[in-house]
Amino acid sequence: MGYKGNQVTYDNDANMGYIYFDEPFKYTVTYTEELPGNDDIMLDFGEEIPIIGIELEGVTARKIKQIAGKTNIFKKELTPDGKNYYSFRLNNEMVRKSIYHPNVKTILFHFSDDNCQDFIGIDIFETKSYSEQYLIGK
Repeated sequence: MGYKGNQVTYDNDANMGYIYFDEPFKYTVTYTEELPGNDDIMLDFGEEIPIIGIELEGVTARKIKQIAGKTNIFKKELTPDGKNYYSFRLNNEMVRKSIYHPNVKTILFHFSDDNCQDFIGIDIFETKSYSEQYLIGK
């Protein structure tokens, strides 16, 4: 059947949010690092999958508060050359800049500003590492 819990969480006391890329506690976090260019976004890396999830602080966390408790926030999309990827957007704002962590170049973080402070979404191109059922519900 699959995991039925929340894919997005928000802690009101800590003012922090979390977006899970797979079932919480299924994988072990081996280390955590900031996303270069935005210190409000911390990436939890794993052995079995590249990034287990992201911890959000500050303004970025407050942006996802509105979707806390949601599941299946990603959509399956196609690249121009016909390859599948998973995409999540907070809104319909235009992507002005996209960045990745140097250790995982198959996951892009999108921003609506050139300074990478206005987080608006994620694209996961490493589809074999992640559960489609968890991300999109199929």
